[in-house]
Amino acid sequence: MANSAIKLSDNDFEIFGLPCQFSLDSAALSASYLRLQSQTHPDRFANSSAQEKRLAVQWATRVNEAYKRLQNPMERAIYWCELNGENPRGQQSNLPPALLMQQMEWREALEEIDGAEALEELLDEVAAEKKRCLTQIAQQIDSEKNAQAANATAQALLFIDKFMIELTKKLEQLEDAS
Repeated sequence: MANSAIKLSDNDFEIFGLPCQFSLDSAALSASYLRLQSQTHPDRFANSSAQEKRLAVQWATRVNEAYKRLQNPMERAIYWCELNGENPRGQQSNLPPALLMQQMEWREALEEIDGAEALEELLDEVAAEKKRCLTQIAQQIDSEKNAQAANATAQALLFIDKFMIELTKKLEQLEDAS
């Protein structure tokens, strides 16, 4: 279908012809996506057999899902961990004690916040920690090839992302109330 050398069962990095790492060339990812999308789009197979149409839909879906996953740094890190035998979305029992303490401190701070300005400061602090974790996971994946360490950092990122959503919702509620 897309390219006789790639298969639906290939991993996302292989489908796009990219190295299996955290740091990606976003221009190369986009160019490969556009090329694959044009090759696999179901409209190109309108006059083909039913089997070829089904295959085209499968390929288009696979390409779109893979692109979405690789385009998002956190999802890309989680996917890399999964390819390397880890499960960041599984039980989060191996989080470092320092992160657990940080989570408790953030939760306590959130309970005490009553104004938008203080909430924005907390959101900035959490966003800075997310940026630090993304830098750390890039090192763990690309330089160290350490799936276990990357898994723990990916778990931290999942918590941070969820907490940032919670903070953003509370900020919106405070702004709506004023």
